[in-house]
Amino acid sequence: MVSPLEFLFFAVVASLAFANGANDNFKGVATLWGGGDLSYRQAWFVSNAATLLGACVAVYLGAEVAKTFSGKGVVEKDVLESYAFAMAFAAGAAGTVFLATFLRYPISTTHSILGSLAGAGVALSAGGVNLQPLIHKGAIPLLMSPLIAASLTFVLWKVGSKFLTGSSVAKRLDRVGRPLHILSGSAVCFSRAVNDTPKIASIALIGGASGMSPVIVYASIGVVMTLGGALFVRRIAEVMSQKITKMSNNEGLTGNLVTAFLVIIASKMGLAVSTTHVSVGALFGIGAENGKADKRKVFEIVLSWVLTLPIAFILAFTFAKIVISMG
Repeated sequence: MVSPLEFLFFAVVASLAFANGANDNFKGVATLWGGGDLSYRQAWFVSNAATLLGACVAVYLGAEVAKTFSGKGVVEKDVLESYAFAMAFAAGAAGTVFLATFLRYPISTTHSILGSLAGAGVALSAGGVNLQPLIHKGAIPLLMSPLIAASLTFVLWKVGSKFLTGSSVAKRLDRVGRPLHILSGSAVCFSRAVNDTPKIASIALIGGASGMSPVIVYASIGVVMTLGGALFVRRIAEVMSQKITKMSNNEGLTGNLVTAFLVIIASKMGLAVSTTHVSVGALFGIGAENGKADKRKVFEIVLSWVLTLPIAFILAFTFAKIVISMG
């Protein structure tokens, strides 16, 4: 029998998964709509189908990522086992992602979770919070991943376009470019779900889902993520596909391949990279290469990334204090 407190907690975790889907699901297929290879509705379908599949497979591929967000070694054991911590942890991250989605900013759920973990920990832990695990496997990869993605996309397209110009390879690429682009977009959505689902699942496990089958936990999160993307992804889709930079389908293909490669590698290594930072970083690289980036929009997005962690920290800290005062 689920208690009212447990029900409330799972509702908050579900809201985080829902917000994650609304903010993140379309990011892998943004270049498909932006590059003209798919309509919005077609890209919408691909993104949500690949997300659901990735979430279900994440139970086997995302174990190392889940460990990073379990809170072990970050806060004291008694804090980690308290509902106040789990509730504030989930609510801080969910509130941050919902706010960003409402304001049309593609932010990092990973960044939100890290900030929320620290905020809830500081509010409830008398012994303080050990930030070293978060810095080594979270903050540093989050900082470096968009720079790597932008640089790789810029260099690959710059070199590749010169090599392909007028060649027989270019003609063959034109024939197979669209299916390759669709496949790459699907791979990004799939790898994003593989990387993000364990992070949300780790919060659910902290708050009382430890007795449930991991497959059920991951699949349930995947369903809610897919629902969030299916119902509310349009706001972020327009920013990602139309507002950051104009692009060709082959430029988009390059960005997607870079994104999928980096996110999948990070998942296997247990590094908490953000698919948002990687995929948007790739778009920045495309814009830098073709000179068509909206510099104001790029600045606004980068600013929203800078603010994500402190906002999540403040929300989680505040929620923790409220829960304590009510208990």
